[in-house]
Order: sequence, then C-alpha cells, then structure tokens
Amino acid sequence: MSALIKFFRFSDNTKFLLSMFVPLYAIHCMEQIYFIYGNVLGSYGLSPQTTGNILGAFFGAIMSARPMGGWMIENLGIRRTMAASGFLALVGCSMLCFERSVPLLYAGRIISGAGFGIFSIGLFSYQAIRTTPKARGAAFAITTIGGVLPMGTMTPLGDLLVTGGHVKTYLAMGPVIAVICLLLSGLVKDEKLRETSAEKSWGAYGSLVRSKPFVMLCVTCAIMALIDASSVSISMMAAERGLVASSFIASLSAAAVITRLCGAQILNRIPHLLAIAPCAMLMSCAILAASVAKSNVSFLSCGILFGIGIGGGFPLMLASVSDILPEELRPKGTAVALLLYDLGWFVTPLLIGALTPSLGIARSFTALACAALAVSGVLTIFYWAPARTAETRMPKP
Repeated sequence: MSALIKFFRFSDNTKFLLSMFVPLYAIHCMEQIYFIYGNVLGSYGLSPQTTGNILGAFFGAIMSARPMGGWMIENLGIRRTMAASGFLALVGCSMLCFERSVPLLYAGRIISGAGFGIFSIGLFSYQAIRTTPKARGAAFAITTIGGVLPMGTMTPLGDLLVTGGHVKTYLAMGPVIAVICLLLSGLVKDEKLRETSAEKSWGAYGSLVRSKPFVMLCVTCAIMALIDASSVSISMMAAERGLVASSFIASLSAAAVITRLCGAQILNRIPHLLAIAPCAMLMSCAILAASVAKSNVSFLSCGILFGIGIGGGFPLMLASVSDILPEELRPKGTAVALLLYDLGWFVTPLLIGALTPSLGIARSFTALACAALAVSGVLTIFYWAPARTAETRMPKP
C-alpha cells in the first residue's frame, strides 16, 4: 500500500487515472449486470439455443465494433467517440426491457455490445497516448482494476435482484449505468489529441500490418487471450469433480485486484514484454494444477495463482501496445489488441468443446495448459526476450 501512496505522490496524473478508472468500472458494470441475464431470458420461455444466441450476440458485437472504434477515435476524437458509444449502450440496454420481442432483444444485445466495445477502446487508446513510458505499467495496472471489481459487486447485486423477484428493477439498471457512462465520457480531455491529429495524420491499418511489431502484438495478445479465456469454462471442470466453481473465480478476482494495487510500481520497473512470459506461464500452471485439483481448497489456490498472473499480465499487455508502436498507430493497435483478446474468448471455449469428447474435460484443460506453456516458452525466446533491448531504453521511474 505504501508503494501505491508513493505512486500517487510521484505522479501528476491522479485525476487522469480516476478519469480512466471510474468510466472503465462503469462500462464493465454494464457488462457484468447481464451475466445472469440468461436466467431472465429463460423465464420468458425462450429455448436454451435462443437464449445462448442472444447472450452471445453481445460478444460478437464487441469484436465487430473494435475496428470501427479505432476509426471513430481518429475522426471524431476520443471524447465524442466515448459519448457516442455511451449513447449506443443506452439505446441497446433500453431495448432489453422489451421482454417479449426476440428481435428487439437481439438488437439490444448487439447495440449495447457495440457500445461497450467502442467505449473501452476509447478509454485504453486515451491512456496509451497520454501516459508516459515510466508510469505506463502502474497506470494500466490501477485503471484495469475497474474491469475486475464489477465481478464482485455488480454481478451479485443483479443475482440478488433476479432471485428476489425484482426483475423490472434489474432490467432498469442497464440503462441507468449506460447513462452514467455517457456522462462520464465528459471526463476525457482530448484537446491536445485534436491538436496532434491536426498536425499529422493517424497511421493506416496497412501501416500497422507492415510494421515490425505487428506480429509481436498479435502473438502476445493471442496467447494471453487463449489462457485467460480458459477460465470461462472452469465451471464445467468443477461440476465434473463436484467442486465449487466460485472458489476459483472469486479468488481469481481478489488476487488480480491485489496484484494490480500492490504491484503497480513494480510494473513500471520491469520490461513489459519480457514480463508477460512469467505471467502467462503462471496462468498456464494454475490451469494445469486446477485440472488435477481434488478439493475446493486446492481449486481456490489455483484461482489465486491465476489471478496473480492475469493481474500482472493484462496491464502489461496493454502497456506493451504503447511501448512497441508509435503514437500514430496506437489507437488502431489498441483496437487490434482488444479484438484479438475478444477472439480468444470465442475460440477457447470452442477448442475445449472440441477436445472434451475425446479427452474429457480435465484432460482438455491439461492439454491446453501444456500447449500454452510450450508456446509461452517459444515466444519468450523468439519475441519477448529479443524485445528486452528496446524495453531497456525506456526512461526509469
């Protein structure tokens, strides 16, 4: 905690960090409130397949909106982009209140997903451009806590409302949170960014693809997403072994928050790309251990290890986008990074589902963890370690 206090005293960006943390927390509250929306859809008499499609439409829209978010930032500015995406979220969440219209439910999930995707790109692009290299690791560590906290605050509240029969109040929370996000977009001060964009043009996607760091960006985001997304299927393995899935998820969330709070200064002092390697390997080892866990205590311990890994790994990944790309490519680079991360959450459950019939759920997780460990080792040798030289040129805090 003393390190955190020292960071705030050292930095002039306390207000800036709050202007990032609060909107990120708000937009993730909007996402998390619908994590039990499937229960509400089931009460409408919809089939499991329709319910799953409606829920999945949100995440498909997030992926589809990422490139559009990068374009909007460069042409409208970050503040206007975030305001427009907040309005999209408001419209989409409002549509979800029309409980008997399946087309409106699909449209609501798609529009709100697009709003979420563009809003988060605006936040991370703003931070990538405005933070200095010496404060980048800590800044991303602190602000991304806002993406984790709703798991332990908003989701239980939504569950309490639905199980208590207050469905209308539950449905009203989405639009209310979206209005808050719309208002919070005013915290972004991007006058300087408009001056910058007037002086030089933003880089094109072609320039990003042709840049040397592009492959490194892709493989880094892909491996982190592949490992992180395995947690979405952890409940399947827990059910097979009679374990409590929430023991893994809750400990993961708590460990990630503590890691980002207490390790903020450490993330400033280490080479970002190279430090991703131990984080990815720790997460892989946690999944490997969870695949053979036989008690809730060991399952909880695996969640703690996984939380430490993702607690450091995700902010390091975001900081690396800024480290390896020039300023004019950072909005598009951030959009591509988040798109690849979203794709991992789509691919990993499919991969586990494809392996389960032949290997079983536990061995599928074992195979995934071993593959992730091997790939992380290869990436360390051929990508992350060679980037160590470039990282050492960063100013020391």
